[in-house]
Amino acid sequence: MNILEYQAKRLLARFGVSVPEGRIAYTAAEAAAAARAIGGAGWYVRPQRLGAEAPAVYAGTPEAAGSAAERILGAPTGGARASANRVLIEEALPEAAAMALVLSIDPAAGRIAVAAGASDGANRPAADRTDLHRLLIDPTTGVRPGHAWGLAGRLGLSGAEAAAFGTCLAALHEAVFALDARCIAIDPLLSHAGRGMIAVGIAMEIDEAALYRQPELQSLAEEEREEAEREAERSGLNYLRLEGSIGCLANGAGLAMATMDCVRLHGGAPANFLDIGGGVTPERVAAAFRLVFSDPHVEGVLVNVFGGVVRCELIAEGILSAAREVGLHVPLVVRLEGTNVELGRKLLRQSGLPILCADSMDQAAAQIVAAVREAA
Repeated sequence: MNILEYQAKRLLARFGVSVPEGRIAYTAAEAAAAARAIGGAGWYVRPQRLGAEAPAVYAGTPEAAGSAAERILGAPTGGARASANRVLIEEALPEAAAMALVLSIDPAAGRIAVAAGASDGANRPAADRTDLHRLLIDPTTGVRPGHAWGLAGRLGLSGAEAAAFGTCLAALHEAVFALDARCIAIDPLLSHAGRGMIAVGIAMEIDEAALYRQPELQSLAEEEREEAEREAERSGLNYLRLEGSIGCLANGAGLAMATMDCVRLHGGAPANFLDIGGGVTPERVAAAFRLVFSDPHVEGVLVNVFGGVVRCELIAEGILSAAREVGLHVPLVVRLEGTNVELGRKLLRQSGLPILCADSMDQAAAQIVAAVREAA
């Protein structure tokens, strides 16, 4: 589970990790006020959204910070579909040599893996970089002075800088265990006279299996879940929004994944994963349709349902009811299979709605991709 950058900074600050002074803002006015409250000659406006990598925007005046926040808030962030609903306003620190420092769990070695080196500005995963200095720390002994000084020396640090690096490394090591973190990545890590090492960019991944003993982190996870996902859970649906344009609706996780793969095979991109579950009912189908159509990026919908326990004509009635309720304004392809399938298809064809019926999953995927392209 990933958490937002400002949340990670607040958590790590409790362990003694130095972070820039910053405040969260939800509006342009709040952003300008935050910059004034922080003080200084410049600020960075950082979008806060899970799964969104977007560069910080420099602002030289509080008014510029407000304008930058206004551009960011509500706009798609870093190519991600979801928008940022808050920004982090942070003090702009003096320029300094930037480093990258990553702590992660190495299950094979039973150790904490540390990787450190110069920041390359690309935020690449530590595993993808061959230029980082690495060491393994035994969790039973923790960070020893030799660990910190040896790694600091390889990074070209000495004196007060090396001591500050060691303090930061020990604090992060403690945080990994206390927070059940799978990975804590800092890039850039800046050296600041009088304040030691300052973690400017932080990404943190928490072990979801350990959330039961991390109530605070569990509440953060719930807070960041999209309303669509919460609505899906209330309706007994398994739903995850993706980056494509073709809404997918199926019963059973395996069939849902196969449907998505088939859409990709024909050149389309799924807009979601949606598993109705085994007990298909008209009410659940209607709830699934509402979820799919709540995404404004959906340009077509593919329904792929096997009617076993529930007869296909009842499923068809649920589809028609849901289509009329949401107002069908994009192509819809339905593939039904199972008990009373012909009756179900007949109801769909005679409904008067622009619904295409397919005999196979492959045909359905080809039809919806072609229909979306034609409508574009």
